[in-house]
Amino acid sequence: MASRRRAGRAGGARGPVGTVIRAALGVIAALLPGCAANAVDRAIAARGGPMESSLRQVQATVHRGFPGTWSWEIALRSPDLVRWTVHTFGEEQSYVYDGRRVLLYLGSASMPVDASAEQAFMTQVRWLAVTGLDVLRDAGRVAWEELPVPGLPAGIARGLRVRWLPDGATYSLWFDDRGLLVAAEGDVAMPPIGAGRLRAEFSDFALVGGRMLPRSGRYTLAGTLLVEERIVAWTPDDPGLTEASFAAGPR
Repeated sequence: MASRRRAGRAGGARGPVGTVIRAALGVIAALLPGCAANAVDRAIAARGGPMESSLRQVQATVHRGFPGTWSWEIALRSPDLVRWTVHTFGEEQSYVYDGRRVLLYLGSASMPVDASAEQAFMTQVRWLAVTGLDVLRDAGRVAWEELPVPGLPAGIARGLRVRWLPDGATYSLWFDDRGLLVAAEGDVAMPPIGAGRLRAEFSDFALVGGRMLPRSGRYTLAGTLLVEERIVAWTPDDPGLTEASFAAGPR
């Protein structure tokens, strides 16, 4: 993720007519009464369809641990390949999950990963996969159920309770009346800050490459403000994010 790929602007889209039609058809299909699609299919359709991969570039205000303004890039390939690169004044630092193991790079140099760091990063991998939605279609990895409508928070039209089958971790996902994911909650470890229930709120959605994607996020950990992020660029279905690209260091 240290490479500088050409990314679509968060507020724009390639092929504007085609992408608008694609997103509109997805929303219509998601909202049609009597639609046979299940809750996950409707959520993915409301977004504009599946995303095999995505790259997001983030500017963030961090409030805990190392407060200040930071930037990073997160690459995700469905179902759960992740590369997270933090930009620093020195060498960029990248954690990567290639589907088998966690890797750490300082610049392009491979570094050892201790067991506690690996376990913590895997909680972040699961979070990114679940909130990416596409993995929810994989019955071998996750189980989910709809939350009762009467108990949903204000402004929420639909909710899901998700369980990651390999370790039993649970998540809650909340969708607005457009069918878009606007909030999520789950257990995540963020060393050296701590571990606990991470809650995210997503807002300022825009059409990018035929998908309705958030440009802002607000995260709390164990009830305390952690990060406010601005996604300055999204690249849905980035052709550079092949499986092989997660098996090597950043370029």
